[in-house]
Amino acid sequence: MNQTLASDARTVLTRLHELADASSTPPPNVDTARDWAKAIKKSLGFLEDPAHSVVFIGNVGVGKSSLISVLAHLLVGSAPADRQRLKDHSVLAIGSGRTTVCEVRIRARHDGDAGQIGLVVEPFSLEDMRKEIEFYAHDEWTRRQTDARRRVEDDTDPTSQEVHRAIRGMTDYAERQETYLDGGLKRRRNVRPLDEVIPQFSTPALFADHLLGRAKLSTRIKTSWWWETSTQEDLKKLKALFEAVNQGTEPSAMLPERMTVVVPEPLPGSMSNLALTLIDTRGLDGKVESRSDLQELLRDPRSVSVLCAPFKDAPGESLRALVRSMAGDAELRQAAPRALLILIDQGDGEQVNGARGDREFGQELKIDECHIALESTGAPQMIEKVQILAFDALKDDRQRLLDAISDRLVRLRQSQEDALRQQIADARNFLVSDKNHPVLRESVDKQIQETLAQHLLSDAPMHDPLAGVYNAIIDCRYASVVYATCRRNGTYSRLDAYAAIRAEANRAATVWLDDLIRAVTSKLDTLLQDPNLATLQDHIRLRQRQFQEGQIRVIRDYAEQVGKQVEELLKPSPVWSACREEWSRGHGFKARVLAHLEGWARQQPGLTAHERTNAMQEIPLVGEIARPVRAPRFTLHARNLRALRQANWAPEPVSALIGANGAGKTTLLQTLRLLRVAYELGLPEAVRTVLGGSSNLKFWGAPDSEPVEIGLDIEEASWRIALIPREGAVDYMTNERFTEGTREIFSRDTLGNFSYGGERLDPSPQTGLRVLMDRGVHEPALRRMASFLKGIAVYHDPDLWTLRMLGSSTTEDRYLHSRSTNALTLLRRWHQERGSRDRYQFVIDGLNSAFPHTVSDLDFVEAGNTLVARVYRPGMELPSPLENEANGVLQLLVLFCNVAAAKDGSVVAIDEPENSLHPYALRRFLSRTSRWAKQHNLTVLLATHSTVLLDELSSHPEQVYVLKALSEGEPVPTRLDQLCDRDWLAGFKLGDLYEQGEIGSNEDEA
Repeated sequence: MNQTLASDARTVLTRLHELADASSTPPPNVDTARDWAKAIKKSLGFLEDPAHSVVFIGNVGVGKSSLISVLAHLLVGSAPADRQRLKDHSVLAIGSGRTTVCEVRIRARHDGDAGQIGLVVEPFSLEDMRKEIEFYAHDEWTRRQTDARRRVEDDTDPTSQEVHRAIRGMTDYAERQETYLDGGLKRRRNVRPLDEVIPQFSTPALFADHLLGRAKLSTRIKTSWWWETSTQEDLKKLKALFEAVNQGTEPSAMLPERMTVVVPEPLPGSMSNLALTLIDTRGLDGKVESRSDLQELLRDPRSVSVLCAPFKDAPGESLRALVRSMAGDAELRQAAPRALLILIDQGDGEQVNGARGDREFGQELKIDECHIALESTGAPQMIEKVQILAFDALKDDRQRLLDAISDRLVRLRQSQEDALRQQIADARNFLVSDKNHPVLRESVDKQIQETLAQHLLSDAPMHDPLAGVYNAIIDCRYASVVYATCRRNGTYSRLDAYAAIRAEANRAATVWLDDLIRAVTSKLDTLLQDPNLATLQDHIRLRQRQFQEGQIRVIRDYAEQVGKQVEELLKPSPVWSACREEWSRGHGFKARVLAHLEGWARQQPGLTAHERTNAMQEIPLVGEIARPVRAPRFTLHARNLRALRQANWAPEPVSALIGANGAGKTTLLQTLRLLRVAYELGLPEAVRTVLGGSSNLKFWGAPDSEPVEIGLDIEEASWRIALIPREGAVDYMTNERFTEGTREIFSRDTLGNFSYGGERLDPSPQTGLRVLMDRGVHEPALRRMASFLKGIAVYHDPDLWTLRMLGSSTTEDRYLHSRSTNALTLLRRWHQERGSRDRYQFVIDGLNSAFPHTVSDLDFVEAGNTLVARVYRPGMELPSPLENEANGVLQLLVLFCNVAAAKDGSVVAIDEPENSLHPYALRRFLSRTSRWAKQHNLTVLLATHSTVLLDELSSHPEQVYVLKALSEGEPVPTRLDQLCDRDWLAGFKLGDLYEQGEIGSNEDEA
């Protein structure tokens, strides 16, 4: 690298460290100094390391190995004139696809290597090799049985051809061709020694033992071979050894997982100051998301990717899919500028329409066609035209390809040098400017925070951490590949379940963050152009880098944590054995594997890594705007509302509300709904819809001077609405106020005077909160309150008769009605949408746990705009109408729908869930609801008279609230463990205390 630049970087680093270590430096400046030092050190480290990989990726049989052989001069003898001689002269194995058993790397000699050229092998472990031979023996033995039948949708062997070939070589049963005379004509035929050997064994296990004995695995311990010189004779020996190891015929070598060819120079004529490694990856014949090796190589920021496509149908569906995958993953997007797309021309350039036999012109035409095709993939500008090259390994000048690769490497390193220069300049500006005081930088950060507040992160990136493997199985062409994955507990090279899980987690986290990062990036670009902020450009650019790198760290960490947790739980699970057993059951294998994996995921309460990210720690300022995903914690306020004299309730995530008849339990739950509808439709409509009008609205006996008041507190934010009687009328005037701590954000008096931040706004029938949200106000406290209100759902008195006799309307499938009449429509939608399938299964599993001999599944029948359901009982092939089921089944179905319909982080309130339910079913409801609420950060409120529910909560009295005023004006409800001595409560079941009138009645005493 540029030594002057390196020296400047070290000088600035020294000054930054001195500033950060000085005791007089203000803490914010210490942080900024360390941030600049971290950025400069990272860029400097990148440039001082000369190692880079050139990774060749392409379909099976596309010609990657031929290309590398020519590019790396891995040829014995003179330059080949045709493709057969290229195959014969190449040190690497060249064929029509599936020729090399593993990934191959080509690197220069390292200090400590025992020769000038050599072959280094990373072998299979002894245990893994034994398993591969046992798998192969089982498949070959089974395939040759007279009663063998095709078991699934394809005839592809569930182990790769390359491994088959190597195992035959290791056991000295290699297939060969021989010539024979047929009527005086010479003919050729394949000789398969195993055809005569396998009938000698009565079981696949005996045949496997035979192969293991012949393979002599314990003697295959050599991993490197060296030659002191690099003559043509030495290359011939290297070529012969490579072929023997690849074919399994080298008796001292285990089957390799990776081979490395060591040569004096891997890319002769290239940038001599770089330590390059060429990587010939295994051929791509499925989704790149399912390949752990490709995912790792593409994400390496030091690599240049050479994407190889067949000239005739370039770019081909596999590379289109790869480009789409790169576009949808923030980390892989960074790989696009480092990529080359090579259209491998095997004599087809002259044949392009319009080329008129001119190969070079034909190649240009094909490049144009390929570029246009890539732009139509839905991922435009991922690969620029200058990154596409057509190349014929036999006819084109090798230097063209060499220059193209060198150009990518130069651009990669130049971009890092440019970034380092800018970082040094910005850090110097920070060091010498008089604007070090943090107050000046806060003006920029305040504007960033305002942008962040408009794009708050919500929920979590994924709801099902196994989504990636589901997609990989669905998209996999061959069921046998899925079977091979199941055999290896998810780690097959052609479909790695855990790689697919990580790739989908990367994609989901990208989608989750993209909106926020794009908005902030756009804001920062605007700030950079602002002449009034010219002296703050170093800080703005530092923020740009922090947001870009923070996004990548969040995505990478999220994918790693999700993948790691799933792998730890799933890899040793017996579910893989259940999946393997499905192989012999005919068509539908993939669907049955999916069902097993989905069922496994639903039964894993510890599968939680997908529910959280480290965004607040890694992305600047987000922690000051966002809040951790958790069950909503709030205080509900009601005063003088019907039976409620004064109520202030801050419930637990799962809470039971008890009290005597008429104490106000229903009113308290309906206050939540009243606030939501008031936000959505205005207070007059809310009073009419929720409370049936303003008649008898006020608590009997409350002083005339006291208004009816409702409201919510969330952290320091407080929203209050006061309803003040209108003289001579039965309706009410309203007074509304919103504060955060001691700061008033807005207020509106009974005359309609609306004040926000010193601004007077026009009167409106909507609440002030809704008016300001519709105007796009950026107050985080307002946005949190509005988001909370939209997540409130209150359910009461389910209309079971309508659900039983009339079914549900098919036109209403987005939100569950308060009386649940459209429950069947939502259930069908959840069943049809993979992203909502967990909701459907929660309902079905809940019903099955409460009524184990009654419900195993549902199906749905549509007639016009009406939808009815039918019930499948365990072991029964034909369903029965849902209308024939008991009220308890319908009640529990509705209750589970109430819970499942809630979005993550919202509030669900249910009035008297115990109606029609057997005690056992009620216990199952509470148990499963509590688990679901924890997984999805719900607050679930249950107003109840059920002794069964209370018994279940006996060890958690903090979750029970008693609605009974202890003295005039004292707020209610009261948490039970604060109302009664906890040690005293521990001696009883809460249901017994409630039934005996000790708690929650008009006669109980503290």
